[in-house]
Amino acid sequence: MGQNKSSMSKEKRALLDDLIKCIEIPSVSTDSKYKNDMYHCCDYIKAYLSRIGFEHVQNLDGGGYPAIYADWMHATGKPTVLIYGHYDVQPAESLEGWLSDPFHPEIRDGHLYGRGATDNKGQLFMQLKALETLFQQNQLLPVNIKLVIEGEEEIGSKTMPEIIDKYKAHLSADLLVVSDTGSLQKDAPAICHGLRGMIGFELTVQGPNRDLHSGSIYGGVVQNPIYALVHLLNSMKNDQGYITIPEFYEDVKLLTELEKDTLDSISFSEEKLKEDIDVTQLFGEDGYSFLERVWTRPTLEINGIEGGYQGEGMKSIIPAKAKAKVTCRLVPNQKAEELKSIIDKHIRENTPVGVKVDIEWNKCSDPFFIQPDHPYILKALSSLQSVFDKPVQLIRGGGTIAAVEMMNQTLEIPAILIGFGHSTSNVHSINENMSVEKFEKAIAALSNYYLSLGKDIIETNDYIK
Repeated sequence: MGQNKSSMSKEKRALLDDLIKCIEIPSVSTDSKYKNDMYHCCDYIKAYLSRIGFEHVQNLDGGGYPAIYADWMHATGKPTVLIYGHYDVQPAESLEGWLSDPFHPEIRDGHLYGRGATDNKGQLFMQLKALETLFQQNQLLPVNIKLVIEGEEEIGSKTMPEIIDKYKAHLSADLLVVSDTGSLQKDAPAICHGLRGMIGFELTVQGPNRDLHSGSIYGGVVQNPIYALVHLLNSMKNDQGYITIPEFYEDVKLLTELEKDTLDSISFSEEKLKEDIDVTQLFGEDGYSFLERVWTRPTLEINGIEGGYQGEGMKSIIPAKAKAKVTCRLVPNQKAEELKSIIDKHIRENTPVGVKVDIEWNKCSDPFFIQPDHPYILKALSSLQSVFDKPVQLIRGGGTIAAVEMMNQTLEIPAILIGFGHSTSNVHSINENMSVEKFEKAIAALSNYYLSLGKDIIETNDYIK
């Protein structure tokens, strides 16, 4: 396991063992060669849930990798909490930069290293270990619990709409709790009350039916698909970071003065970020602060681009086609389906002559937002602060968790996002890790939260989105 395991107490090792065994399973949903590992991980978690006391442990099938369902429904008259997580992880194909095998976890300097250590197996097991602890201490839980653990979050929750619709009765609850976000403070969690949505698409620009000689009888008379693609992409965003697609910002909800003041009150070092990622200057939409750009403004980013000859030396051709992968992040009031039509229209109207453009839509989800003074959030703040002994920040997230918005809307329940990650957790990157101390504190804080929810009946009708 690693050089520091021997120095850990028996109790700490036992607390981590189930998580470590889960990380050892390379449950990568993006690559079909890991298909058997995906099902293995699913079975492993189901066996663990049955062992610690959950009932009705089963697969929820939506046509892709299954989601896991389990429940414990014996807290009569108490709220029902639906806890969401995911067992699939990002690829770790390139081992360059990893100090240990990503699927053979190691503990070094008080951190557990491995793919999924934070996203999301680490944070998922914070929740599960909190429930296991309550089972062990009391032989019961203070609230009713339902679990839904999906296997496709890293590929856009492709079949979660089918799962949520098909098993809506299974998933009915009073609130949704998710630990799959991060915080701005390394040694404390944060509660996230907003996530951006996402649209992903791939553009293929087709020119001639084959690569052509860039001189001969073709040079200067045939449109170059790479140039056409660059021209098209350039028409979508200007040098000030403003998205130039007409109507793109039409439904963006402007911040209130209170929301602006709240953002301004959050301490964040842009200089430290620049140093961390080794850039000389940050870039973004003019007229907005760093946190406004990251949390409250939409984006359009080119994620990948290809075309033409990529080998050694030169090959003087006009390539037959070029491709680009693009994602947009969306903010409250924007609707993914409406924006797809707006983007499609812009592409059709700005396609250069001499080429054809194909659009393949990929990830698509709406943004999520809940009022930060929701009673369930205030209870979570109190529970977290009692363990971490410092103010817990209320933040919004720049990322997307598609299933959160789906369940928030379809099940009509508030979602509480309690995040224990941090930029130093290296989520989706090399040497992904999780603080062992934070893991222990998270278990205590989440246990406190569920105990507090079991004490009071909270009226939340006025807060449901």
